[in-house]
Amino acid sequence: MKKNILLLSLVCIGIFSHAQSFKAGLRAGITATQVNGDRLTGFNKAGILAGGFVKQDLGEKFSLRFEILFIQKGSRKPVNTDDNTYYRMRLHYAEVPILLMYKATRKITLEAGPSIGSLVFSQEDNELGEILGAPAFKKMELSANAGILFNLSDHWMADFRYEWSLTTVRPYQGNYNYNFFDQGQYNSVLQAAFLYQF
Repeated sequence: MKKNILLLSLVCIGIFSHAQSFKAGLRAGITATQVNGDRLTGFNKAGILAGGFVKQDLGEKFSLRFEILFIQKGSRKPVNTDDNTYYRMRLHYAEVPILLMYKATRKITLEAGPSIGSLVFSQEDNELGEILGAPAFKKMELSANAGILFNLSDHWMADFRYEWSLTTVRPYQGNYNYNFFDQGQYNSVLQAAFLYQF
């Protein structure tokens, strides 16, 4: 899977680099995440994201942006002060979003598109230590993204994005009665980031 993401990244970089009007930059920010299907609620797991992007203008209003990111996802139950119980799921991905951008106004751009991620690290723990024996996390994740970008200056931008899994992070444990729309656990991610365009 990691080879597939690397190949996709190299192909996209090649396409963008041969275009006449491409622009490149960096993107970094924070995440607030939860995992649907883990019986917990709330975006309680904080993380970071960092990477780079290239953007190709498709006309006056539309552009295409390709990113390569490191992003932290997962789930967390804060410590219960009564009995010191807690839970934490850490999932780190190398991720490649491809976003269609629509310039709504001079300052506001809307963005949407898919992303493919490769799991590079995973761990679950609670007050007793690392959790072993749970179903394995899937090595690949396909997600959808939608967000809004604010142009702050000629070089600086800020964006807010929501990302949700289209494929499961992992199946449920045991003999769970699946239905078509509930096949296991799914990531939900809120992102806030700054972008610098060279």
